[in-house]
Amino acid sequence: MKTLGQGSLASIIKVVLDIVWYIAWALLAIAALVILAAGATLVMDFLGYSPGPVSELLQMIRNNGWIFPILVAEIIAVMIVIDRLRRIFSTLIAGDPFVPENAGHLRVIALAIAGFQILRHLTQGAVAMLLTILGQPVIGGQELTASWNVDLGAWFAVAALLVLAEVFREGAKMRQEQKLTI
Repeated sequence: MKTLGQGSLASIIKVVLDIVWYIAWALLAIAALVILAAGATLVMDFLGYSPGPVSELLQMIRNNGWIFPILVAEIIAVMIVIDRLRRIFSTLIAGDPFVPENAGHLRVIALAIAGFQILRHLTQGAVAMLLTILGQPVIGGQELTASWNVDLGAWFAVAALLVLAEVFREGAKMRQEQKLTI
């Protein structure tokens, strides 16, 4: 099986990325609806109104609604990576991988992964702090301890993508110079 062009491995991966792209949009919409529902429950609490039939669902949203803004930020980071990968694979299907835009796409993917890793550390710390402040018991009776667990694989991927972005930038520049020579 060929790796570039129509009917290639790149085109199959592009289809998978397209499917994941639309699933991510659906997850983002669901998370946004939950955030709206959590806001509605806060307004209803403020007004003193509590509907009977859906009170258990609203209570669950009220108790766990603070998780969804974090989830939205993580979904957005994943969507940035997926979108840029879709754009790169479109150039691979067209048989033209060394276009200047691909260097920018790889750079954005690296920054999105770095942002996701930083967001992951911030959210873990925020959740631990919130659970401690609220006095919520941790599931399983485990204690919250501060630990520094850096995902070296993700940070290596960030560094590798930044290097590959420069390789693509140089490849596109060399290709452009080759087109200009006779």
